[in-house]
Amino acid sequence: MTARPLLVVDDDADLREAISDVLRDAGYQVLTASNGRNALDVLGKSDPLPGMVLLDMMMPVLDGAGFLAEVRGHPKFGQIPVVVFSASARPNLQELGARGWVRKPVDLDVLLEVVQQHALP
Repeated sequence: MTARPLLVVDDDADLREAISDVLRDAGYQVLTASNGRNALDVLGKSDPLPGMVLLDMMMPVLDGAGFLAEVRGHPKFGQIPVVVFSASARPNLQELGARGWVRKPVDLDVLLEVVQQHALP
């Protein structure tokens, strides 16, 4: 388990809250954002930084690919592991700069395994 919060980024408020509830029930602190731009704002205000970002790929304002492009070269945010979730086919994780992928609809057991595997302590 990580002492750092996890950041859940999804424009679907119901899904974002459902995932957050599962993570909180598993003992994690959770931050949320409704799109990539909002997630950058949350990162800028976070202390400590999240131990992981769980990122939807298709969102308004700033999508998952745009968010990843912004954080990958960032000196403060670039080392935070990002796991993407999407209903579409598995994306090229190396090309995106993401550590993992969870298919929607989200299997909660798989989600918790991925968090345990990739979250910073």
